[in-house]
Amino acid sequence: MGRNCLKQILTYINNVYDVGEKINSLKNKNKSPVKISTISFIVLFGFMIQIRSFNRLEHLLKRNRFKKLLPKKTKMPYIDAVRRSLSDFELDGLKNFHSHIVKNTIKNKVFRNGTIDGLKVVAIDGTELFESTKKCCDKCLTRNDKNGTKHYFHTSIVCAAVGSDPHIIMGQEMLNPKKDSSDKNEGEITGAKRLIKKLYGEFHHFADIIVADALYCKSTWIKEVLSIGMDAVIRVKEERLHIIKDALALFKCREADKELLIKQGNKKYTIIKVWDEDNFEMSDSNIKARFLKFVEEIHTGDKIEFKETWIITTDKFTPLETLWKIIHNRWHIENNAFHQLKTEWHLDYCFLHSSTGVETVLMFIIIAFNLMQLYFFRCIRNFRKKHLLQIDFIEDIKDELVIINNWINPIFETG
Repeated sequence: MGRNCLKQILTYINNVYDVGEKINSLKNKNKSPVKISTISFIVLFGFMIQIRSFNRLEHLLKRNRFKKLLPKKTKMPYIDAVRRSLSDFELDGLKNFHSHIVKNTIKNKVFRNGTIDGLKVVAIDGTELFESTKKCCDKCLTRNDKNGTKHYFHTSIVCAAVGSDPHIIMGQEMLNPKKDSSDKNEGEITGAKRLIKKLYGEFHHFADIIVADALYCKSTWIKEVLSIGMDAVIRVKEERLHIIKDALALFKCREADKELLIKQGNKKYTIIKVWDEDNFEMSDSNIKARFLKFVEEIHTGDKIEFKETWIITTDKFTPLETLWKIIHNRWHIENNAFHQLKTEWHLDYCFLHSSTGVETVLMFIIIAFNLMQLYFFRCIRNFRKKHLLQIDFIEDIKDELVIINNWINPIFETG
């Protein structure tokens, strides 16, 4: 298509996010005959163009697809050297690289107008990366199925921006396995609390609102969110909870507090009835929550669908329509983060199974994903409005690897 995507993206990520400098700072614990910066670039760029496996990366290396992007006389690694290097990687440097990108998005005011109606909203959720009944490492979580077969898996808690583009992943936290004194793996909320503390330490007020699903309807989680100066919005489902019983009994005795009309095109619109009440007590009586019930009447042509949603929030002032948008945009962490990462970036494929290697690969994928999202939505005007496809640009980049000539990659000019 003649877009020069390859040159454009490498120049952009180096100039704005100092990728060359950061790649040159990465290290592993053992000496390697190939420069760590070379391996790091190859792995990062491989994930940026959505490699499906290290076998595929090996094929690209054998075809010299990366040769023109590296300095002359660069010693190219074999795939076994790549695997060994990632298994012994110093994760702190990689996490600093990721933090640097997120800090630059904040500094460059990527979300200066918020992500939903002027508010910066992030979603938090856990995702299982992959599982096996045969391969394991000392960081594996475990569970037994109904037949008594042991399954080994890894789970990451992810925090991502939701609402407007780009859907940047703010951070992730791996869950820890059972310890000698415990018969349970670490819980999702424990990992999530650790994650938001770390994010607050690194980025301070990284969001106005943290949205989560029903699992997070616990006083311990809400207190953690409030302690860092943010508000929690939680979609709830469990009708047996006292707060839900009390709210629904109250709402049953009165008409809706407000009715909203949301137009979604010529033939689609939604009528929303909202019940809203403040000062419900959580299990911890020190926390007073706001409870909202949304009943949606969704009109699509001649079809009418009804949907009911309940949310609990510590936010006492945000308008009803904005809260409705927030709870609906929570699915962006599924659709724009997890779904994309698993279907396009192959997050659920086991590239490498070792105690350090799993998280190293995960961090490279997250960095690659963030850089590509920033390129699509910061470099290419009206990317979403023009209905452009990310895969088309990635295919163009792959094509340009073959035809590029006499060009010095700015990432290696830095080093």
